[in-house]
Amino acid sequence: MRKSILILAAPALMTTWRAAGAQSAFWQQLGDTTLTRLVAEGLRAGTDVRAAEARVDASRAARRLSAFDLAPTVTAGGSALRTRQSMAQVPGLSSPLPQRDLYDVGFDAAWEIDLFGRVRRGVNAQGALADASESSLESVRVTLASEVARAYFELRGAQRQFAVATRTAELQRKTLALTQDRLAAGRGTAFDVERAKAALLLTQAALPNLRSQIGAAGLHVQMLVGRTPTAESLELTREGALPTLPDSLPADGARDFARRRPDVIAAERQEAAQTLLVGAAKADYMPRFSIGMSAGYTANEVQSLTRTGASRILFGPVVSYPLLDLGRVKQRVGIAEAHREEARTLRTATVLQAIEETERTVITYNGARERLRILDEAVKSSERAADLAQQRFEAGLTDFLQVLDAQRTLLDAENQLILGQTAAATSLIAFYKATGGSWPAR
Repeated sequence: MRKSILILAAPALMTTWRAAGAQSAFWQQLGDTTLTRLVAEGLRAGTDVRAAEARVDASRAARRLSAFDLAPTVTAGGSALRTRQSMAQVPGLSSPLPQRDLYDVGFDAAWEIDLFGRVRRGVNAQGALADASESSLESVRVTLASEVARAYFELRGAQRQFAVATRTAELQRKTLALTQDRLAAGRGTAFDVERAKAALLLTQAALPNLRSQIGAAGLHVQMLVGRTPTAESLELTREGALPTLPDSLPADGARDFARRRPDVIAAERQEAAQTLLVGAAKADYMPRFSIGMSAGYTANEVQSLTRTGASRILFGPVVSYPLLDLGRVKQRVGIAEAHREEARTLRTATVLQAIEETERTVITYNGARERLRILDEAVKSSERAADLAQQRFEAGLTDFLQVLDAQRTLLDAENQLILGQTAAATSLIAFYKATGGSWPAR
């Protein structure tokens, strides 16, 4: 009974997932129109998606092909032969027989009466495999959308780091000018000027690397969505914001949603297909009943095919039983049962992996969100410290070393905050991927 429930329930789960995904796909929840457009383009033109779609077409064709086994098989044919028998074939013959022509046209038909469900189980198994390939296609789509979102947010994070480094370099350039002015006025030292120049150069040295990261990330996004990568993509070169992140993720409903992941459904349909194939293999232990028919015309001349007496017909039931071939049947059943056990184990492993990934991504995201809160406070404190150090230096109350240290601390804190925001955004994407690509809209 459990096997029947599994076979019948999986399509309903797939329908539920598709409905949920259509209503609340994660890339639509994030509120970034550029990301939504890129994901839509990738789902339409991505190479992995197109390859998966081709596999779905093949599995659907295999299902339609197997359905023909339920109907009679009818073949038409014709032949034109020239024959001559050997003298050894006719004892007592003193001279060779003359050649003769033989013409034949007609059709043959056979229909297996599926009393024990062998054919029917095979057809249903192909249907389950087609369902599995469709769920695998959905899994590829979720993976592609997740990878596009991940690469896109890494691009945005690198752009924000570049903007922070550029802004810091401009501040350091002004500080360098200030130290040079103080040196010219006799109130500064050459040591302060060189330290300010070194700080500016170190910040400027980070810009080429960040620019390279931005270019590489942009090319990767374009490759994922099926474009020919180019460095002139305007929508990716313009700086964009990282998404607004939820404060935390609920873990309770996520586990149930993970059980509806397309890869879990695909594994369930694979197990259902292998279960049906075991039944089809065991049906070979039983006799096969079929109805056969052959009809047509046979004559020595073409023009004689339509004459009276040239017609032939053969019709009747046919029974076959592998009496001396039961060993092969037993081995085929053993192979099918082994494949079923493999599919069952893989389904269990897929379910466990889905639950583990969901729980892990929730923990990772919540930890990243807490880290962001602390880093945000660190940036605010660093900004205040940098402003105070600059004011004290300009008032002559402290040396330039404190200004450099405060600016370096601020730059590091801002970079850590951006990296933390990028990590939190990518862990949010990992959560959506772990739950099958969709979640009830917030």
